[in-house]
Amino acid sequence: MINLLVLGDAHIPERAQEVPHPLKERIERLAPVDVVISPGDYTSEDVVEWMASLGEKALLVTGNCDFGLPLPNRVTEELEGLKVVVDHGSGVHPRGDPDQLASIAEEEGADVIFTGHTHRPEFREHRGKLIVNPGSLTGVRSGGGASPGPSFMYGTIEDRKVWMKLYLLREGEVETREFEAEL
Repeated sequence: MINLLVLGDAHIPERAQEVPHPLKERIERLAPVDVVISPGDYTSEDVVEWMASLGEKALLVTGNCDFGLPLPNRVTEELEGLKVVVDHGSGVHPRGDPDQLASIAEEEGADVIFTGHTHRPEFREHRGKLIVNPGSLTGVRSGGGASPGPSFMYGTIEDRKVWMKLYLLREGEVETREFEAEL
């Protein structure tokens, strides 16, 4: 079994100054994890370094706002018997389109796609592929509309089962929801 943090769309310092304290505190309590996954839009090297420091391994890709950061556009890797792809999703129109995201996973031969760009959390199966989006770590607005609030995901992969817990900050309180899929 491996545990992972999924963090995306921070946009620090361009759209937000910092990760909200209640979420940052939870993230740092959960760390270190086996793998940190981020679909990008950090907008500063400091955020990249902080995220990478939270796990033994980091699968980080660039987002459409990460000008000059030395990261790949897409990463594909096997984790606990599942092939995963990390892609920001900025090439997907309309934003978050499940058919196009599933096509990216199919192209890469992946079971799971970790994506961002919409700033809205998502965990769903589509065309036999699992789509996971942690939402925006700072809750900032995306070009496609408002975010429901600052959020991230923590989870595990074991025996082709993916379990994720969403942490969503609303009105100063951290709400949680759990998701599970067997692939």
